[in-house]
Formats: sequence, C-alpha cells, structure tokens
Amino acid sequence: MQRREFIILGLLLTSAYAYAEMFQTVPEANATLIQSGKDKYTCPNCGMHLVKFYKTSHTHENHQYCSIHCLYEATQGVIPTDAKVVDTITLELIDVKKAFYVVGSKMRGTMSRTSSYAFGSEKDALTFVSDNGGKVMNFEAAYAVASEDFPKDFGKKATAPTVVPVTKIEVPKDAKCPICGMFVAKYPQWVAQFEGEKTFYFDGVKDMMKYAYARKLSSDKFYVSDYYTLSKLEASKAFYVIGSNVYGPMGAELIPFGSQEDAQNFARDHNGQKVISFDEITEAIVKSL
Repeated sequence: MQRREFIILGLLLTSAYAYAEMFQTVPEANATLIQSGKDKYTCPNCGMHLVKFYKTSHTHENHQYCSIHCLYEATQGVIPTDAKVVDTITLELIDVKKAFYVVGSKMRGTMSRTSSYAFGSEKDALTFVSDNGGKVMNFEAAYAVASEDFPKDFGKKATAPTVVPVTKIEVPKDAKCPICGMFVAKYPQWVAQFEGEKTFYFDGVKDMMKYAYARKLSSDKFYVSDYYTLSKLEASKAFYVIGSNVYGPMGAELIPFGSQEDAQNFARDHNGQKVISFDEITEAIVKSL
C-alpha cells in the first residue's frame, strides 16, 4: 500500500473516533507550527491550542490561527493574499488560493458550527464530500461563509429579559480554558468556573463537564453563568437547555439558566430540544454535542 493510501486510511479511521480523539487533532510531530516561544501553540485570536485544532489551522503574516473563522476575524474581512491552510490529507501547509475547501460537512467545525476543511487536490475534496457531505468551494467562498459566523453563531446574543445580575464570574483576561485553550474572557455569556485549590475557567458548560468527568470531581465546586443575566450560579442548581439553535464558541452547548421558567422560555424561542437539571447531564449527552 502506498503512503498516500495509508494517509487516507488513517483519515477514515480518525473519522470513526471523532470524539475520543477530535478530528482536528494530530500528533504534535505531524504538525507544522510557524510561531515560536510561548506563543508557539496558541491561536493569537482566540487562544485555542493549535495542535488540538491543527487540521483547520491557517497561517498569515507569521501568525497561525486555529480556523478560517479566526483568520477572518484577525483580517477584519479583508481577504489575505499570503495565507496558507493545512491540507487535511497530507497535513502540509498549502497556498489557500490553490486549496479546495469542503464547507458544511458532518465533521465538527472549529469556532463555528459550519465546518471548513481544505485539500490540496479536488479529488481528495470530492472523496471527503462523498463520505462526510459538504460543498467544495474555493478560498474566497469559504472566507465569505466564515463571515456569516459572527451574527449567526455567537456574535449576537438572544434577546434577554431585563434583569440586573447580582454577582458574575470575574475572569482574568489571560485565563484559558484547560480543555481547548480558548481565551475565556472573550465570551462572558458562556463562562463556567471550577473553584478548588486552583481556579479554572471554561468557555462553556460542555468543556466544564469534560473537565469534571475526566477528574471525577464533585459538582459543589462548579459554577456557570446564567445566559441572560450573566449571574454566577451553582452548577448543581441551574437548568440547562440542549439542542437549541444558539451556539457557543465551541459549537452546540448546554445553556444554563437560573430558573426553569427562563430555560423553558428560551427553549421555546430557540428550538431547544429539552430542559434538564444538572443531575440529568450525562457523559453521553456531553459527547453528543
């Protein structure tokens, strides 16, 4: 079997275990990182770990971004001429102008619910579409799709009732989520927290629960933010909406509320599938998001 066939086989095997080992993640030895020093592994826009989200990473002007979403935000909508993107198959950096993007496949996106993966050949892109869905397009079209993330995914917050928060989770500007590496303070309505010997902050309840499950931690040290008021809530006393059309920085989320009524109203207004208590959150639910 030739090297390219081995690579394609590895890609298909990775797809089958997309949650256990995120599809975007590669062994560090296979990742080309252009930054150096303390910033080597960090997306300068959102703080995400570049090895964990390597397959969607882009480079531009000596910076490396975790996704086309962050590239768009960093370039402020001005199409870059010298950008490169990771080829999903070979894992090499290629010129974005020569890449074939598959947008909207069933594979998870990075910083957006609309995934975007690039390929060095149209044949590889079409094979990926056959297995995972999506549409093949050039860089400019994929860049335009990324521009739609901001109002659609989390740039605009859902309309909230007028309530004044009493206390909210105060996040240091440099705090990073221990699960994905994102700068948490950029997304205040999604902040969650663990208070132990050391305090950790998360960019959403989903990553908070991953942290809790991995370490078998009790719920009394976890806090979440009411989506409407940003009030700090004990995680065990909050109500959570799943399956809505409102997405967090890491995609589908468990959206917390201080009252069951607010949660039910939000679910009704935003196509939420279900309102659950903290005790009803399971590892299977978290993995499905």
